[in-house]
Amino acid sequence: MQRKNATRREFLSRMAAAGTVGGLGACATSATRKAPARVNPVALSTGTSKRHTLGANERIQCGFIGVGNRGTSLLETVLGRADVDVIAVADVYDTTLAKAAGQCRSKYSQVRSYVRFEDLLEKEKLDAVVIATPDHIHAPAILGALDCGYDVYTEKPMTLTWQDAQQVRDRAPAAGAVVQVGTQLRSMPMYQKAREAYQSGAIGRLVAVQVERHSGRGRTRPVPEDLNESHVQWDLFLRDTKPYPFDPNRFLNWRRYLEYSNGAAGDLMLHHLDIFHFITGCGMPERVMSVGGVYFYEDGRTCPDTIGVLLEYPERFQFSFTTTYVNGHYGLMERYLGSEGTIEIREMSEMSIYRSAGPSEKGDGDQEEIVPSAGVFNEPHLDDFFRCMRTREQTIAPVDAGCIGATCCHMAVLSEQTGESAKWDAATNQVAL
Repeated sequence: MQRKNATRREFLSRMAAAGTVGGLGACATSATRKAPARVNPVALSTGTSKRHTLGANERIQCGFIGVGNRGTSLLETVLGRADVDVIAVADVYDTTLAKAAGQCRSKYSQVRSYVRFEDLLEKEKLDAVVIATPDHIHAPAILGALDCGYDVYTEKPMTLTWQDAQQVRDRAPAAGAVVQVGTQLRSMPMYQKAREAYQSGAIGRLVAVQVERHSGRGRTRPVPEDLNESHVQWDLFLRDTKPYPFDPNRFLNWRRYLEYSNGAAGDLMLHHLDIFHFITGCGMPERVMSVGGVYFYEDGRTCPDTIGVLLEYPERFQFSFTTTYVNGHYGLMERYLGSEGTIEIREMSEMSIYRSAGPSEKGDGDQEEIVPSAGVFNEPHLDDFFRCMRTREQTIAPVDAGCIGATCCHMAVLSEQTGESAKWDAATNQVAL
């Protein structure tokens, strides 16, 4: 693989050393739950005078920032709720904005549309916002919503950089905000069962977690005919990143580019890394090592089409993730390897818990418990968010966990770009290369 140029390396090194992240020693996870009940809820402060206190039967007034592919999926779920009104939507692409507003009008006829999310935040009287923009817009949208006294549901990763993650992590409790990060595997009963099994000692002492997730065809979305400069506010998409002439592929397939995404690390890996943190209750790794590059798709992308990431934790276990966008033949497999057993999860749809029945190199005598899954859905994770808005309890995917996940993903990018391990210094709360 051709090494990135020195300027890029120096920039990323300076960026890693520029900020500090405080208090990332352990994930802030709630106690193990069987949906929909909650055990040992954590109450949040109400640190802003702007916040509206919801009555028991009061309908939640919600705004949506970003209504593209993922935002539309969340919007359709929320519109099916009897206790939430979506009264405002914002997007920089006219077509998706008009479609979303039309969907909302079937339930709330006075829905308002905005191109600038700042206008939505400033002009509306909301209780919550749902954010599903490209990743580089997460931080300004979240921070703006917190400043306005709104609760926040945001797609993952919570932010693009670990410095921004720290800002959000510090601002949310000061604002008394309920925050849910869209790592929805935490709300799946199958993964909650995995957590119960692990924490009960079913597989003994964990030594390694291996995740392989392969996706063919480059994860490319086709460009619609009307996606042109007259229908997109291009400057609002770019924001403060490097200026480029309008490019429909860059706009639609933004996950290919480092300005807007951490690539596969912030997209595919984070789902499984976050649920690993949830299952084990661990905090930050000591170091993150990543290799990869554009091995096949010479289409101008700057995020790798093939990567391998290894994270090493102070608990003396490791997490590894590999993916390629070139060949999807082997799909998805998650393995938790312990001294007394194994948890194997196939395609997020079925799990086997193998408990050791005695000494065996191949585990031929292991006892197997099969746990099926009904699938990955929006509803349970959104249910948790809206319920916590009323109770002011901590969500199942809170801001602290979002900060850890975003930081790890950024460390993976820093390592891949520089060729160095990205290290976490727990004593100084800094990332170093």
